[in-house]
Amino acid sequence: LAIIGAGPYGLSLAAHLREAAVPFRIFWHPMQSWATQMPADMLLKSDGFASNLSSGSIPFTLEDFCKSTGRTYHPTSIPVKVDDFIAYGREFARRFVPNLEEQNVAKIEREGNAFRLTLSDGENFLARHVIAATGVSLFQYMPPDLAHLPKEMVTHTAAHRLFDKFAGTDVTVLGRGASSLNAAAGLHEADARVTLITRKFNIHFHEAGDPEKRSWLDRMLHPSTPLGNSMRSWISSSMPGVMRALPGPLRDLVIYKHLGPAGGSTLRERVEGKFPALLGWTISSAELIEAMNPADRRIKLTFTNADGDSREHITSHIIAGTGVRVDL
Repeated sequence: LAIIGAGPYGLSLAAHLREAAVPFRIFWHPMQSWATQMPADMLLKSDGFASNLSSGSIPFTLEDFCKSTGRTYHPTSIPVKVDDFIAYGREFARRFVPNLEEQNVAKIEREGNAFRLTLSDGENFLARHVIAATGVSLFQYMPPDLAHLPKEMVTHTAAHRLFDKFAGTDVTVLGRGASSLNAAAGLHEADARVTLITRKFNIHFHEAGDPEKRSWLDRMLHPSTPLGNSMRSWISSSMPGVMRALPGPLRDLVIYKHLGPAGGSTLRERVEGKFPALLGWTISSAELIEAMNPADRRIKLTFTNADGDSREHITSHIIAGTGVRVDL
């Protein structure tokens, strides 16, 4: 069996396979997308108790890691720093997945009832099963309306870990999910002139998960779970078989309405009232404004709303928090 990817899912699966003595190989760098495609100052949306990797019969939780390394930790009231989570994942790999091979799988071909994998160093071998634990980092989606613009002026949120280079410039962020809100907050704190634009009329933030700060009635109606505070999350976490048994269309509807775009609870104070946010506007056109000096080029965006109104917006860079579309 071959596992491609060494993030939380790939590493957890490898730990269980190793404990069960199932022969396997696993490839890629541990926690790679977390270390290269997440804002450096990001705080996880999930609470500490909900951010553990699964190691099998020998537990090694985020709490265990933080205690052993002197890092601050609380199951609900202290947000998890992305750097702490990355360090935890890498220590997990060192302890439970010592056979991790830090190279890429360059090619996969079917060969009879198996697959032939070719590695970046030229080695090839057969595997009966291949598991893609590559996450979503390869599937950034860019709206077609922006495809004709210079790529150096339009980037995806996954392309940015630091925002210092945008200091003093006009940057427009598209979207209202966690990646967009993290990018907008990071840009503002890096002294960029940031504008957030969304098609919807509201921006959602998760509520803090600390049960001590919630009333007993709120805790009963919206129980705390690894997926957040809600009865739907509790059913999904505690009785996944019930969710699985629902008819397909109903299950799709429940999932669609369950965890929509939202920022973590710690983002609210970094976003609300800090910079302009244009809500309820959709891009109708994007035009490059040329200049003698390439650094002086600008993008003119034209927006429309549900009432048919239009407005123009000039910016030097667009960061699209437009999510991912998985394509195997």
